[in-house]
Amino acid sequence: MEQELLPGCDREVFERVWKRVMPNERGDCPFEVVEAAAQRPLPAVVVHDTPAAEEEETVTCLGPASAVHGPQLQQYIDQELAAHRCCQALARRVPGAGGRMLSNLAAEKRRRAKRLSTAYFLISGVRYWPAGRGSAPALQPVQAALREQFQAQQRGAACYRAAAAGTADPCLEALFHESADEAEAHAWIIRSVLEQM
Repeated sequence: MEQELLPGCDREVFERVWKRVMPNERGDCPFEVVEAAAQRPLPAVVVHDTPAAEEEETVTCLGPASAVHGPQLQQYIDQELAAHRCCQALARRVPGAGGRMLSNLAAEKRRRAKRLSTAYFLISGVRYWPAGRGSAPALQPVQAALREQFQAQQRGAACYRAAAAGTADPCLEALFHESADEAEAHAWIIRSVLEQM
């Protein structure tokens, strides 16, 4: 009896495998390799090489195309860290709940600087975190320093909103809007601290 083999199997491979599986019944195999099926070509899959530069250009969210915003991000990081240091210094000078509010505000300023620094890194591949940059805030009356910070937060919110309107990067735009909202909230926290004094 002629053996029928499975389509797509090579006769020689099939016989070798069959001998290992069924060593005593070599000629009784109910299957046979069909040569025509074994010769059928497989469908081709074409993979196009995309140069790395082209791949980077297609990144629309915090990609190399947003590198024009690098100096602006550095400036914002510097400002947030300066506000962080100022709020820390003021928190030590304001007693009670106002001091705690300023301490929390300082921590939020540092987190904001970290978020901006992360965006800068994702865009440029360079970590920007100016350690110890800038001097301690000048010692002035607490209320005058808080007034100055209140105004700085309002100016910062306006700058962030303008930056959001001037970018085509959707992630950077969202980050700038979020930063503007936070700066406005910080201005009201400072106002609240002043009201408690």
